Amino acid sequence: MMKNLTLSLSLFVALSGSAVAQNLSSTASNERVTDQVLKELSRERALLSQNLDFRIKEIDSKINNLDESIKNSRNASDKVEKLLERVKFLEERQSEIDKNTISVYKYNYSSAVLNLASMEREIKPLNLFNSSREFYSTLDKVSNPMHYEGYQEWFGKFQGFVKENQEDNARLAALNHIIQVTGDLSQGTPFVGMFAGSLFDGIGTFINSLNRREKELREQSVQMLKLTTSVSQFTHDKDLIETEWDAINKSLDELKNIQDKAMVENFEQMLGIDLKTFGRKFTNETDAKKRTQYILDISKIAENKIVEERESNPENWKQNYHDQMLAVQNLKIRFGDITFRILENLNKYEGLIEKYKKDPYLKDKMSDLELKLDIVKNSFESTFNPQEYIKASNEMYIVE
Repeated sequence: MMKNLTLSLSLFVALSGSAVAQNLSSTASNERVTDQVLKELSRERALLSQNLDFRIKEIDSKINNLDESIKNSRNASDKVEKLLERVKFLEERQSEIDKNTISVYKYNYSSAVLNLASMEREIKPLNLFNSSREFYSTLDKVSNPMHYEGYQEWFGKFQGFVKENQEDNARLAALNHIIQVTGDLSQGTPFVGMFAGSLFDGIGTFINSLNRREKELREQSVQMLKLTTSVSQFTHDKDLIETEWDAINKSLDELKNIQDKAMVENFEQMLGIDLKTFGRKFTNETDAKKRTQYILDISKIAENKIVEERESNPENWKQNYHDQMLAVQNLKIRFGDITFRILENLNKYEGLIEKYKKDPYLKDKMSDLELKLDIVKNSFESTFNPQEYIKASNEMYIVE
């Protein structure tokens, strides 16, 4: 993708750093600081590119005129003079191309550094996890029949039956044991797996033990069995969705480790920027204007570093920066993929809610859950647009 990638960041040609900061700070509250800075850098780069095109065309025109003049000239000394002039223009043309190559790399590496810096603020919050706590706590409540009206009181009667009859029934003895081990079921023990199977069996035994004079308790117990069944199946379906969170969290941890390594390599080793200072002045800074100025300072350091490397290592100055730019781009694409997986997993909850909307025991809970899921999704989507993020990551560099 970046085989011939080179790039630019000659920002301060037309505007001073302080002027840019002032210009950007007015809009920084509406868009990410790094996005604003990169837009400004891109605008400056476009102006440089236009000037370069104009200059190249101007030189090409002079070379063409000289070629025509040389072709028609019959004076040997005049031809030599014009040939020397032609060589001078060719050198000027190559000089302009070299300047452009450096400019392109200055922009591309600055883009890599600024995008890497912004990831520090993107990975940490993942607003999803902070804003979704209420949603997940509601999910847990749906998965526990103890949170349904009348269940806890009825369960006390059922549990009393289990204790009284466990000596004569091995299955009830096993159920009583697991209830004792589990402790307070209202605290969120999932009604799934072996526990659910043993519970269903015990409730069936309880119902069959009730005589005709206990008609009301029998009917109530049948309803509680149905409720327990619905809740257990809901919990099973929910758990199938939530297993993906473990994989997502693992991917996020891996991504953070790679990002930390990239921060050390680029900020500390290549740019000489202390990461604690960076954390204080950018990652944890709440003043958008200060963050803007600091990120502009970093972009200028990156720009100067390219120039220094070009002068000290003219033969192989590109390789290290090219490798780092590729690494940062791949890192951002991976991050975009993870946010896409998060959104996909959130969408699975919509199917879960829709499935149980008509269940007479769960439908009221589903309405509440749907409202809270909407809040989570809106919060996530207002922070991350996976498709746009991946698209921007693929297009973050200028290809020469």
